[in-house]
Amino acid sequence: MNIKTGLPLNAVVWIKKVLVTTGAFLFFMQILCSIQTARGQEWTELSVRLLPDSSFAVIETAKDGSKIRHCPYLDTNGKLDAQQLIYVLGTLSEEHWIDSKNRNVADKILQKQYNRYLKKNLQNESPKPININRAKLTELVTLPHIGPSLAVKILEYRKKHRRFDTIEEIKKVKGIGQGMFNAIRYYIETY
Repeated sequence: MNIKTGLPLNAVVWIKKVLVTTGAFLFFMQILCSIQTARGQEWTELSVRLLPDSSFAVIETAKDGSKIRHCPYLDTNGKLDAQQLIYVLGTLSEEHWIDSKNRNVADKILQKQYNRYLKKNLQNESPKPININRAKLTELVTLPHIGPSLAVKILEYRKKHRRFDTIEEIKKVKGIGQGMFNAIRYYIETY
């Protein structure tokens, strides 16, 4: 029996363990929550929060001292995630910056990675028709004149409308007019 609490000794030990565990958990959560993180296309918010700082193009510090990590493009092992890189480039204009100069820094870093990716993966390949109802971002950017921004818009249109019934329907995506359609029409399909 503990004299101060009047509880059995094993209950006091158990309560101390619970308090220590809870305290450690709350401390860890406070650190996690103080880091603001950019979006990830196929990554969960938690997986993005757990990424090391080196996975992000730019890290800013807010006035309150919290970190704001922008544009994750490397996985936890430091390996390039091409889908994520393309998504981040395609949505870069939607990021909120403390210092607008950092947007240019991020763009430069991401474009360099993107150009390396394209050079490595698209060399000497003849374009094959892709199904725009199932294509990943990495496939969409192989189409003539389709960069990350348009690839993300195609993906978002497809998510919102479920599917493209005809290849002509791709002209409903903002940024794809008749000229762009003429450039890609022989490289896309819907079945």
